[in-house]
Amino acid sequence: ANELIGSLISASADLRNRIVKAMNLDFLKKSDELTRRHVVKILAAKCLALNFVSTASAAPARPMAGGGGKAKSLIIISFRGGISQVDTFDIKEANKEANSNSEPIKTSADGIRIGKYFGRMGEHMDRVALIHSMQHSQGVHYDASYLMSTGYLRRGTVVHPELGAWISKYGERRSGDIPPFIKLGAKSGLGAGFFPGKYGALPIPDPSEGITNAKLPGSVNDARFRNRFSLTEELNQEFGTTLSTNLTDNYHEAYANAVKLMGSKDLEVFDLNKESEKTKEAYGQNSFGYGCLLARRLVEHGVGCVTIENDGWDDHANIYDEFAQRADVADQGISALMSDLRSRGLLDSTLVAFTTEFGRDAKLGSSNGRGHNPRGYTCMLAGGGIRGGQKYGATDDLGQTAVEKIVSPEDFHATIGYAMGLDIDLVEKSPEGRPFTIGDKGQPLTTLFG
Repeated sequence: ANELIGSLISASADLRNRIVKAMNLDFLKKSDELTRRHVVKILAAKCLALNFVSTASAAPARPMAGGGGKAKSLIIISFRGGISQVDTFDIKEANKEANSNSEPIKTSADGIRIGKYFGRMGEHMDRVALIHSMQHSQGVHYDASYLMSTGYLRRGTVVHPELGAWISKYGERRSGDIPPFIKLGAKSGLGAGFFPGKYGALPIPDPSEGITNAKLPGSVNDARFRNRFSLTEELNQEFGTTLSTNLTDNYHEAYANAVKLMGSKDLEVFDLNKESEKTKEAYGQNSFGYGCLLARRLVEHGVGCVTIENDGWDDHANIYDEFAQRADVADQGISALMSDLRSRGLLDSTLVAFTTEFGRDAKLGSSNGRGHNPRGYTCMLAGGGIRGGQKYGATDDLGQTAVEKIVSPEDFHATIGYAMGLDIDLVEKSPEGRPFTIGDKGQPLTTLFG
């Protein structure tokens, strides 16, 4: 779209002169010809003064149907790198090696013990369903992460939508001008796959800063801004009469949504300064803690899907050197989020999913670390109609391989779609005409609800 817009501007001397006059850019006055890169940079950065092009979605493409859960919002917390299940949420009596370091502790749920590193989270196990039998075949980070994010194996011919994009397209729009799919800690809008870009995520690189540059700079008043935007609109209308495509239409819509968002009162949801110091301290004054706090504010505002990443769990060597410090940050942020959702009456309508791309080997390696293990690992679900205090499936005696009620990432996605009230049998076709569903026809774990 940018290349096409650049071509049109370069071909229009009159419009070029109007842009130069409106923007008062000296280097343009001295230039006889605009390059595509210059024009695109000017329009995207100077005219709108934004760091991003908003991917705000429209209303659902069609009504939801078929799901059995009662969740209206989804928060995905991803332990990136592959967190060790035998040191956290899949404690095994026979694994003396892991237990001597992780020391199992009791929780608020009868019969459920977890590693000592997540003591605060243990207070919420009565609201959590632990799925101990996750399994797939992808032992490489990127491929496993793609599978856990989309519910599909990575292929060279198609990019699949993430769960948030399905929710963005088919979920009920309740968030006003704020897009229904937001990624905290992300630097680019990802996740739309073969869906139109407007269903992808709005990236928020730093949760403590929210959306940066959403206000006009001091040198640009409202009149000048309106003049600049009117030029953009005129350009789009002229272009649309002859060369409009789905790609350019999406670009134009995203541009307009970005402008609309700039003037919206809904932007206040990103302002963490509206929270008390006590609340911020409860979550932890770090990137992950701020992400959890902002996630609560976003679902409270009606956002459909929020993702948060908790990095650093790729422990190939000396696993216990920094395990406690990382776990403390995660444990504090998650437990504060769970407490906040519960106290505000939001947990019943908010599904919280704890994921990781795979687990770790049950036995320590020669470097006192654990290798990648997709054969058996743990994911968890809480809220959103999930019956807490339960365990589903099981790994072997050491916690290495899933052996009972095996659950695939596809099943996990179907379960979340079911919880969100989405029609998991609804077929979407890629531009090539290939059919796809939420979770690649996985089977929802309906026994988790109730």
